[in-house]
Amino acid sequence: MSGKPSTTIGFEKRWNPALALGREEFVSRVSEGIPPKPSDSEAILRWNRGDVP
Repeated sequence: MSGKPSTTIGFEKRWNPALALGREEFVSRVSEGIPPKPSDSEAILRWNRGDVP
């Protein structure tokens, strides 16, 4: 997205080149560089849900 503090779908459709890509290419590009989940992610999720013993 642009550096604007807020935007609209219309603005992004017109000016964001990632939104002109096909579905598979878009997913591939936005998925690049995502780090793996932390080893204790299940404990973190339980804590966030309030499932703390």
